Amino acid sequence: MNNPSSNINTNNLDRTNDDLHWLLLICGHVITEEYDSDEQKTIPEAVMNFSSEQVKYCDLKKCVQIAQHILQHPQLDLTDEIIQGVSPVTQCMVAVLKLSEIERELCSKGRFEYISVQVAVSLTWFIRRLAANYLGFDEQSYKDVSQTLSVLLGKGSEMLEFLTNYFLSKVVTNLQMWASESDVIKETADLFVTLSIKKESSLIIIKNELFWTLANNVISNHMPIQLINEEYKRLLIKGITCSCLNNSSDEYRLHFDRSIFQILNQRLQSIVESIHTLVEQIKLNNTSKLHCTTALQTFYSENVLSQISTLINSYCGLIEGGSRCSSIQITYLFEHSQQTLQYILDLFDFYHNYSDQVQIILELFTLYAEHVLVYLNENHTKLFYTYVLRLLQIFTKCNYGKKTKEINADEDFNGHIYTLLNCLNHLLAKDFIDFSDEPSTNTTWAPPIRDFDLSVLEINVGNVVLYGLIICLPLIRSDNLLKIPSISLCYYKLVSSLCEQHSECLFRLLDTEQFSIFLSTIKLGLDNYDNEICKMCLETIQSLTLHIIKQPKQYENNEKSKYLEHFLDYLLQEIVTTTTTLSDLFDTLAGTIYTLICAYPNQFYNFLGQMKQQDDNLTSIIDRFVHDIGQKHDYNRKIKISFTVKFETFVTDLRRIMKK
Repeated sequence: MNNPSSNINTNNLDRTNDDLHWLLLICGHVITEEYDSDEQKTIPEAVMNFSSEQVKYCDLKKCVQIAQHILQHPQLDLTDEIIQGVSPVTQCMVAVLKLSEIERELCSKGRFEYISVQVAVSLTWFIRRLAANYLGFDEQSYKDVSQTLSVLLGKGSEMLEFLTNYFLSKVVTNLQMWASESDVIKETADLFVTLSIKKESSLIIIKNELFWTLANNVISNHMPIQLINEEYKRLLIKGITCSCLNNSSDEYRLHFDRSIFQILNQRLQSIVESIHTLVEQIKLNNTSKLHCTTALQTFYSENVLSQISTLINSYCGLIEGGSRCSSIQITYLFEHSQQTLQYILDLFDFYHNYSDQVQIILELFTLYAEHVLVYLNENHTKLFYTYVLRLLQIFTKCNYGKKTKEINADEDFNGHIYTLLNCLNHLLAKDFIDFSDEPSTNTTWAPPIRDFDLSVLEINVGNVVLYGLIICLPLIRSDNLLKIPSISLCYYKLVSSLCEQHSECLFRLLDTEQFSIFLSTIKLGLDNYDNEICKMCLETIQSLTLHIIKQPKQYENNEKSKYLEHFLDYLLQEIVTTTTTLSDLFDTLAGTIYTLICAYPNQFYNFLGQMKQQDDNLTSIIDRFVHDIGQKHDYNRKIKISFTVKFETFVTDLRRIMKK
């Protein structure tokens, strides 16, 4: 390999690389395993026990020395004599380190003909699994801790810092050498996130100058970072944010502010203010109008659109990284993002015809709703709701009546609707999960409410989500988007949760036509979808009916109440006369029918009377059922359970007689 003129036997080289690839995969699955982030035991029990038993045959000092030595002298052969006294697990790790160093050396000499992309991917994958399972593992979680592993990789060990810094250098090297190979970069970005999320390794890498060099390169988006897919840049920023904010030292947070947060904000501010200036100049209709119009067109160029995507993706990475930190750090991110969110909404308005930019901005707000909202106090929460309302208003303005000839327009729009529904679902989660502290006194800035008047609308989660639903509903129906499984599941999950928590909002804010359209989608869900969606539709009906039961006088002879009443006839007809998928959800179905009976008893008895007229043989069964459930139908949870049992017997008897 040192001789550039040496002939390469490509067949042998390919076989060797193929063997290396499979050996890495096999070893990786043997000595590591995937685990949940809240699990304490990260090293497989069998590996820990085996390593503990091998201690009596091992030289601990040699185990540590050979790991360091192989990185300094990668050409060293791992002969039997060299590795004598080294534990098998350590031998495996050392062999991988040697392979990594050989790859790095070959890259630095430009000998790429010897290097396999497949091996580079599997090697980085192995190192990521190794870092996730072994670096700074929790020794308290094991009865018998391997002394070898404790000395090599335990908390506070000398080798822990050595290996962590080496893995960071591996990240930097891969980004330089493999920027155009997306599979390698994906594993490299995952490795960096792993190092950043683990507290022990995070505290080490943040002190390394390589970390800040990498951070500056990613934020500056210089070559070769420019070649990297936006998704993987986002992962890198996630790792950078997580490392900086997970550290208790104010020094690193200040460094994060200056080196990352402020740079992104300044870049965003510069773009938005330039656009605003040009738009205002064009409105003045003076001599510079032509020049300003030409200048404004540059903001639609591929280069600028790429910059916008990179910038918004960077903010997505910030929120994803911040979500792995404490509530204080998450609140800090929001408090310093308020002007930023306003600027991003301005971009959302300006680039409303560019689906990629629209999608990324919707994803950003979804991330805020998912990861940040649950930590916000009441003041911050209302502030975020105003941002979401403006987002919804812009989306409405730019999509109603929109026509396009773009080939992928439908697919892109479906993605927008799905992301928006997902965002609304996360907003509702605030009702169930709230980790906020006392009201903050740090918020002094409030966003201007532009483009729409919300003075008549109280800013709360129910109203905000319903406002979003009103926007999405016509768009969903006009394009039959409920035929798309992901959108239908997201939609029915949203309406089920909304009706459970905020039924009053639907009756108050939806007009009669909107309420009818809304219920038609529930009927569609019952007729055409699987048990999961049918169950959510039944729960939706039940929640709406319960609201009517609580306020009977208000909804007496009400049009909306009459629309809901039709479901009693429909559900009774379905369960009594036909065998449908609803039969598999009998408890939920019976509970919904019971609730409807409590709201509309006369309609129920009319249905039973019609059944008697159609078949005299059913009279005794119906009379017995009516006697069993009684004449008084005040809603009661205990009675609902009893009703379910009696109703099941009634339905069974009916079907038995009707089959004859």
